[in-house]
Amino acid sequence: MTYLPQSLIKKFREENKPERCPMLSVKTNDWVLDHDHQTGLVRGVISRQANSLLGKIENFFLKRCGGRKEQLPRVLRNMADYLDKPPMPYLHPVGLTQKCRRFLRLTKDKQSLELRAKGCTKAEIAECTNEKERTKLYRKVIKNGRR
Repeated sequence: MTYLPQSLIKKFREENKPERCPMLSVKTNDWVLDHDHQTGLVRGVISRQANSLLGKIENFFLKRCGGRKEQLPRVLRNMADYLDKPPMPYLHPVGLTQKCRRFLRLTKDKQSLELRAKGCTKAEIAECTNEKERTKLYRKVIKNGRR
């Protein structure tokens, strides 16, 4: 183990920065020297955003979940496997609200296209005089599973 003094961190970071962030796969000019907070050892050079995300995940897992550091890689792999699974064919009530909020922010033309894609007739859409009424129709169509 070799101590890396503060005065050499910038040079070390420049000499060891990758083309893309190894975690987020993005190009950046905002690199940081990441280290393990328990051992103090350098892990590598990553983007500032990745460093922030990693810190939040590690801290939450260790402090809030009561996990141990050596368990975290397995938990993250399990999490990735879980996220890769296809979703179940059920819409959560909060998910419906979120979809409706996104729909409400669309332009009138995009709302109309979305309603047509869900099986609404031109007449049904024309009866809606504003975005709130179109959103109400959208909610009804989604809940009734028209398409």
